[in-house]
Amino acid sequence: GYGVIWTSYIAFMVFGMLNVLTGIFVDSAISAMNNDKDNMIVTQLEERTALISTICNVFRSSDTDGSGLITEEEMDALLQNDELIASLSAIGFDSTEAKGLFQLLDDDASGTVSIDEFVTGFLRLKG
Repeated sequence: GYGVIWTSYIAFMVFGMLNVLTGIFVDSAISAMNNDKDNMIVTQLEERTALISTICNVFRSSDTDGSGLITEEEMDALLQNDELIASLSAIGFDSTEAKGLFQLLDDDASGTVSIDEFVTGFLRLKG
């Protein structure tokens, strides 16, 4: 008689303990997921900052006359420079798509591309 009651009591207690442990595990998993969202946001912001820095460095390397503007000739030279092409490839830009890139970057149709036009143009291309 008492053996069945005792076994039922033990089974019920084990079931209750497993529920508590599952609740603790789920709570910590949800907490980790929320922290992961924050980490993803911080990581995306860091990647964007690094991307802008890389684009600015490519611009400065391409601006051979130091005018703060890139002409179409300087852009063509950029697309011939293997080191700069490697920098652009590292940020996800395929140099084979570069035909007409200058016109795309030259927002104000001035015949030159400023650093702002260069950065915003590449950020648009990147997505």
